[in-house]
Amino acid sequence: MIITFVTDCYFDENNGTGISARRFTELFRKRGHEVRVVTIDDQGRTQYALEKRSFGKPIDAVFELEGFRLAKPDENILKKAIIGSDIVHVYMPFKLGIKAVKLCRQLNIPCTAAFHVDPCNITTTTYMSWIKPINDAIYQTYYSNLYRYVKHIHCPSLMIAQRLVKQKYHNYLHVISNGFSQIFEVEKTEKPKFLDDKIIVSFIGRFSKEKRHDLIIKAVNISKYRDKIQLIFGGRGPTKKKIERMAGCLPNTPIFGFYNKEQLKSIHNFTDIYIHPADTEIEGISCIEAIACGVVPIVSNSSRSATPQFTICEESLFKRGDYKDLAKKLDWWIEHPEKRQEYKKNYIEHSKKFLIENSIDQTIEMFKQAIKDWDPNFDGKKAQYKMEPTIINKPFLVKQEKTDITEPKSTEEVETLQEERKNG
Repeated sequence: MIITFVTDCYFDENNGTGISARRFTELFRKRGHEVRVVTIDDQGRTQYALEKRSFGKPIDAVFELEGFRLAKPDENILKKAIIGSDIVHVYMPFKLGIKAVKLCRQLNIPCTAAFHVDPCNITTTTYMSWIKPINDAIYQTYYSNLYRYVKHIHCPSLMIAQRLVKQKYHNYLHVISNGFSQIFEVEKTEKPKFLDDKIIVSFIGRFSKEKRHDLIIKAVNISKYRDKIQLIFGGRGPTKKKIERMAGCLPNTPIFGFYNKEQLKSIHNFTDIYIHPADTEIEGISCIEAIACGVVPIVSNSSRSATPQFTICEESLFKRGDYKDLAKKLDWWIEHPEKRQEYKKNYIEHSKKFLIENSIDQTIEMFKQAIKDWDPNFDGKKAQYKMEPTIINKPFLVKQEKTDITEPKSTEEVETLQEERKNG
């Protein structure tokens, strides 16, 4: 097949959508498919290069810190990429994606789209992420501008597919993980000598408000093991300096860095516990990369996060936004290394369902279906085309295991420990 990917920020290292698109491109090409990439590029890496849209220096700076840029659509370049394609796949519901879908309809070229940008990713920065009418309005804007015109949508998780059903998206909703690479696997990795006596707790995620690094810092600060815990934070983003200042209360200064795949693999293999505290997450691939390396996770049970799908026991979940509950779970896993070892094997096995090779198979099937039933006049808002929202590839849901863990300490007990620490 000739596949054209249309995405604003394909080459951005701090953007999960771009990282996913690059991984998919690599594997599609390995299977013999031709992949054309329409994206922002000023280094000659794609022959379908676009310029970046500018919103003024202050706004551009914030966007880039968030690992996010928007492209300036060029009709001639888009036509050059689209004509001759078997399928066009649009990643984002913004100006570039909207223009690409419009051209596909005009040129009668089959098109699909992905849902990678949760409205909460936008509203969190303005402290409005939990105001339902605003988020609903963004969902409906996305649908009106783009998704109404494609029958098939790639949803990285069941959570987001179910949300689109509630939002009355009249489409086939294909639940396909962005997938993790087989490079992430268990290997014998020694802790760096200066960390030999430390309990390593890590989190890999963009430094932004919705990722909730603050919860990890607060939880470690009231942990019974605060003196032994060494945090490792990987990523880039606008809240990094704020997080660094907040972490000044900890006895061990967190290690901050931006890591490549090999470095992440090494970190996961000497990490003791991985925490994913994000309030909003369409999938959370960094968590699956960690468990693939045998690290037991602790994940926020936020209703706006899909990452709980990667957990297999109740003690790997904490109450959304509750650092005290997170501290309880963290202390329990620290105190029970034999349980961490027991669950290590289970988590490795669970991770295999999310291998990117499986995702490629499922995406090819989605493309074949989209080519077969392509209709350039499709419009989900019109009565003659309106269809029931249909979830495809609905994954097996893991039932949370009950362990023989004793009841975690109460909030009052944790607060007492905190007071005792303050008083020496």
